[in-house]
Amino acid sequence: MDYQVGDYLVHEGSGVCQIEDIDDMELMGKGSRKTYYCMSPVFKAGAKVFTPIVGSTIRLRPVAELDVFTRILDGIDNITCIEESNERALQEKFKEVMAEFTPESMARVVKTVLIRKWNRIAAGKKVMAMDEKILNLAGRKLYEEMAFAMGKDIPYAQKLFEDAVKSHSENTILIGA
Repeated sequence: MDYQVGDYLVHEGSGVCQIEDIDDMELMGKGSRKTYYCMSPVFKAGAKVFTPIVGSTIRLRPVAELDVFTRILDGIDNITCIEESNERALQEKFKEVMAEFTPESMARVVKTVLIRKWNRIAAGKKVMAMDEKILNLAGRKLYEEMAFAMGKDIPYAQKLFEDAVKSHSENTILIGA
């Protein structure tokens, strides 16, 4: 899909970005002239991202509309948690679901990890480092896009999502938590 200068996209690694320019450049040395999207991440002031229009392994997609996040929040009970008793297999499932590269998939991972985290804390256990890592990664992606779609800041989006999960997940117990 061709995007234009001024378009807002979700960049797989850098989150919500705006295309500032589309330019032919030689970034990797001689003979590798390509056309790049020159983008600025919305939530990282001063940063620049250059992604080739053709031949890139980095995925781009349009930012989801507000109604997508409204549906996610309103249907939080319908988002199924990822269940797996084996921790390594669970981490792989998290990566597989995140690779779907949609707000719904990020919401599924974030909801699962939040509930695992809260269940462990309630049981007097430490939060698993891998859960924190997954939560930081998937959460950043979800909350950035959600905040952008709502015209709010990231902490607002995070609180809104966490409150929705808390209010609808009181009695949820996960395998492997």
